Amino acid sequence: MNAMLGTTGFPIGLAGVGMSPDDIEQRIIRAYVQLAYTLEIDGSHTVAVARFGALEARLTEVPEAQRLPGLPWFWLELYSHAQQTVIDSCGCTELDEPELAQAVELIVKAQQQVYNLH
Repeated sequence: MNAMLGTTGFPIGLAGVGMSPDDIEQRIIRAYVQLAYTLEIDGSHTVAVARFGALEARLTEVPEAQRLPGLPWFWLELYSHAQQTVIDSCGCTELDEPELAQAVELIVKAQQQVYNLH
């Protein structure tokens, strides 16, 4: 079966359900690299990492001009298309191993919650 691909190259729909933590980590790393090649929207760069039904995980880079001392430069957000709001997020400054692990855990928990609802 050929899945329809979104603008990030990932399948649209329940693309993320059942992904392993390693798969999620790879998607986050790819999204991090893709940030450099995305168009700015309201001054920031955003790349979708995965989508679970109406829930989308996306990585956003805060523009340099808007960065505040002590606050993260990157945000991994869980956005609910149904509620049209961010329902959870975690900030990252360098996306090092501990920050990457935190981001993966956020998506793993979201994936499990969506899976339990279906």
